[in-house]
Amino acid sequence: MSTPGRGAGPGGDEPVSKRARPSVARPARTADQDRRTASPKPQAATRRATDRPVPSTTTKRPNGPKAQPVPEVDGVPADQRPRASAGHILAVGLICFMVWLLFDANQLYRSAQAGAIGARRTVAITILRPIAAVTDALGFSGPVNTANSLLGKCGLGGEPVCGGSAPFVIMPPRPPGYLGLGAAPHLGAGSRYIAPPPNGGPPPLVSPTASHPLTLLSVGDSIGEDLGFGLGDVFSTDPAVHVVQEGVESTGLARSDYYNWPSTLEVDLARYHPQIVVVMLGANDAQALSINGGYLAFNTPKWWQACAARVGLMIDEATSVGAHVMWVGLPPMGPGSTVPGWFPQQLNKVFQHEVLLHPGATYFPAAKVLTTKTGRFTEYISVDGTLEQIRSTDGVHLLPPGYDLLARSLVQPIQQAWRINLRVGS
Repeated sequence: MSTPGRGAGPGGDEPVSKRARPSVARPARTADQDRRTASPKPQAATRRATDRPVPSTTTKRPNGPKAQPVPEVDGVPADQRPRASAGHILAVGLICFMVWLLFDANQLYRSAQAGAIGARRTVAITILRPIAAVTDALGFSGPVNTANSLLGKCGLGGEPVCGGSAPFVIMPPRPPGYLGLGAAPHLGAGSRYIAPPPNGGPPPLVSPTASHPLTLLSVGDSIGEDLGFGLGDVFSTDPAVHVVQEGVESTGLARSDYYNWPSTLEVDLARYHPQIVVVMLGANDAQALSINGGYLAFNTPKWWQACAARVGLMIDEATSVGAHVMWVGLPPMGPGSTVPGWFPQQLNKVFQHEVLLHPGATYFPAAKVLTTKTGRFTEYISVDGTLEQIRSTDGVHLLPPGYDLLARSLVQPIQQAWRINLRVGS
């Protein structure tokens, strides 16, 4: 038994439960209620789970009443064909990027070298250096380099060099007063000429005493900072030697637009009046060299000539005011370094050459004490019978045992070069 109008489904066509329900007295319906339910709105029948949409080759436009034909592709309506996923599009884009990177890695690497010194440049060079090396070895960079050469876009600062290594060139005799910064006295107004010291060098040094101490100025990049710490440690108990540490990390000779060492050294010399200047830098210089508002491509003849001129300028600045110069060469760099493996040795040749041209300057090879017996990079070395870690895991910097070892190794050469007595043993 059922009650009409109660228990029916949305369309009124579903049977009510067969279970009997007790009769319940209901209040009389009002006229308003009868009016509202007299003509109920029709409702669509509920679609069953087994219903399936019927394929159709036509569809209605959202804003139009008329059906429009949908084109078919291989018998399937175009609006029902599967579309490319976001992952597929991303994969295709990534492949295109890798192909472009393989062919243009060499130029990207050179552009990174010309960037401002800092973390961003370091990361870019670290990533691009091995990729550029691989593309050069496989010949992928050849077509791009050739095209850029034809277009005159190779290198930096107008140097038509793309890839490969230019031969090392010792700078020929320079015009008098050439600064290595793009100027010489006869080339333009405002140039500053550092005259060579009279009588072939600065005056002889006198062995220091507590009442007449010797001032030693240490300058350079982050490795030069390390050496400065070591010199401070070595002479910390000697009241006759005053060490001034003025190294600055992330600096070098190449990027005078970022940090101008010749100008900075001139200020330091006037401020501290040192008798000895110890210089150690170059680890950041494997990049384009700024000059005259432009750049010289790295590892080209002009690059090496300008670099040598800047070394000579710094030595001239120191010796012209009576200071002696100890220029410390670079040690080999480790596998984690972004410095090309051949670069320290070639740059050391520049240092040695310039020192020979300047009385009052001497050169010390850091590799003499910071490498294996065969001259190779090592993180560990035996110091006074104890195995010590002397180099950082980044393959560049010195740890305390390393910079103390290097600083102690400079004492005897300083005494021999300038015939003075220092209280610290070698």
